[in-house]
Amino acid sequence: MATGKSSCLLIFFMLAAFSDFAQPVNFDRHLIDSLEQVLPKSANDTNKVNTLVLLSEMYQGKIDYDRSLSYARMADTISQQLKYDRGRVRSLAQIAFVYAGTGNWPKSFAAVDEVWPIAQKVYPEQLTFLCNIMFMNYGFRYELNTAKSWGLKALNEPAFAKLPDAEKWPTYMQLVLVYANLDSLDIAEYYASFLKKYIKNKLPAPAFLENAYRALGLLERRKKNYEQAIDYLRRDTANATGLAQVYDELNQTDAAIYYAKIGLDYATLRKTSPDVIECSSILARLYENTDTALAYKYLKIHLDAKDSLYRSNLREEEEGRALAKQKEQFQHESQATNLRNRIIQVSLVALAAVFLISALLFLRNNRIKQTANRKLEKAYGDLKATQAQLIQSEKMASLGELTAGIAHEIQNPLNFVNNFSEVNKELVNELKTQLAKGNSAEAEAIADNITQNEEKIIHHGKRADAIVKGMLQHSGTSTGQKEPTDINALCDEYLRLAYHGLRAKDKHFNAKIETNFDNSIGKINVIPQDIGRVMLNLINNAFYAVDEKHKENGNNYEPKITVTTKKLSEKVEIRVKDNGNGISQNILDKIFQPFFTTKPPGQGTGLGLSLAYDIVKTHGGEIKVETKEGEGTTFIIYLP
Repeated sequence: MATGKSSCLLIFFMLAAFSDFAQPVNFDRHLIDSLEQVLPKSANDTNKVNTLVLLSEMYQGKIDYDRSLSYARMADTISQQLKYDRGRVRSLAQIAFVYAGTGNWPKSFAAVDEVWPIAQKVYPEQLTFLCNIMFMNYGFRYELNTAKSWGLKALNEPAFAKLPDAEKWPTYMQLVLVYANLDSLDIAEYYASFLKKYIKNKLPAPAFLENAYRALGLLERRKKNYEQAIDYLRRDTANATGLAQVYDELNQTDAAIYYAKIGLDYATLRKTSPDVIECSSILARLYENTDTALAYKYLKIHLDAKDSLYRSNLREEEEGRALAKQKEQFQHESQATNLRNRIIQVSLVALAAVFLISALLFLRNNRIKQTANRKLEKAYGDLKATQAQLIQSEKMASLGELTAGIAHEIQNPLNFVNNFSEVNKELVNELKTQLAKGNSAEAEAIADNITQNEEKIIHHGKRADAIVKGMLQHSGTSTGQKEPTDINALCDEYLRLAYHGLRAKDKHFNAKIETNFDNSIGKINVIPQDIGRVMLNLINNAFYAVDEKHKENGNNYEPKITVTTKKLSEKVEIRVKDNGNGISQNILDKIFQPFFTTKPPGQGTGLGLSLAYDIVKTHGGEIKVETKEGEGTTFIIYLP
């Protein structure tokens, strides 16, 4: 759990290199929606290629890497059809950039190898960007000298001198990072002078200043100029991780823990695994001698994040074939479901006809009336059975979608095992060659590499086993154990977590928060992590509601969230109240259904309230909603 150069370096390489520095494109939801609506109707021309690359860059900035890669690949396909080489350079460079940022350096290397000769011929201005990407890849592999050579190559490219300063600063930033980590502090200081000049001239743009401040903060920390390092790092809230490292080196434990927690929360929301790894490592080590439970918690977060970071080194082709097979299977199942649904619809029409005939016969005489009544009862039973069958069909369709996700998740560690197996195969051949030459030292080094790869194969094999077990557990009841829990402290903790999380994403968001906790409740037996998940969902929904209303009304409206607990005779009541726009009555009966959401595409899955409903029911409790359009909503939870 020690903080070393390699851990620090990985964090700075990934965040500083991948925080949109090369393609400063803001994520505009309205612009994206407009482009995606027009895109299917537009012809396959150079304008469409440029639009697809723009969408890829914007989704990459939103940390939606799957969509980013999808649009970049579409742009490359159309560019090949049009023989539009400049479009190929932009799309392939974007593919390499996304793979580099997600840690999938084998795929990034392949994309750079393909695009480099094309860029040399038709688009040399992009060569600096490609050098930056190669710098990132070798940074992930901790090959500092090779990374440095690519940074210098970017600097020495003929096109570099012609670039505007707004596109030069990432190269200087990378050189500051690598020389600082190589302890060549004088050289790092030289390149830092360019960064300082650009900051003085308001370059880079404010949205990307955190990257420049990170690099300068690292340099000052390596020089032991801690006050100056703190000054740089405090200029942007995204640099809490760097502050935690500084205070950790200064042995100021309380400050280190404080900033490490902020950095961990921020990194978790931003899905920046390197900061999660660094902050959780610091917290686990600092809590090791004072609170073993917290130390174990953060150690588990640290190990899970490290494992997750390297999942992206996969075989895309094998994954594609597996997903295609799954898709074909689910299409067959969907067709069968549609056929069953049509049969059910015909049956319902036939049953309606039976009801009509029965009614006519009932009017004719009493004897036929008795017969019709018996038929009606039978038809009613058949109708209920048919409805149950329809519900089951819908559940199977949903199960198919979930199964696809599960297959995708399991495929990751299995592909990782295949990757290292192939690498070992090549190493064994190299080992034989070196033994034949009598190079025993080189052979021993290769053997050590094979041993390390075998350990990784075992690790990811166990990871696949753990995923399967986790999915099986998720399909049943919660595996958590009920324990006496202070419900007031739990509500307060998740209220603050939700608020700071939203503030981290939107610095302009603000809301008045009120709590009214009944101290007579004491501790009740619940599964704390499950009830915490319920509270987080409800509070996040409340913040979303008041934020939307604030956007509509501006300063004429004050957002307000109230969380209340109360002890009743046989149960505990928890209320989460907001003064947002409320919920329309015509959708009120749907809000607890799985996959139903009123949020725009990409902002909600529709599973939060459904999951909350199931968790509360599992605890033997009840969840209700009170709402008035235009005035607000209150969710009420009753727990035994």
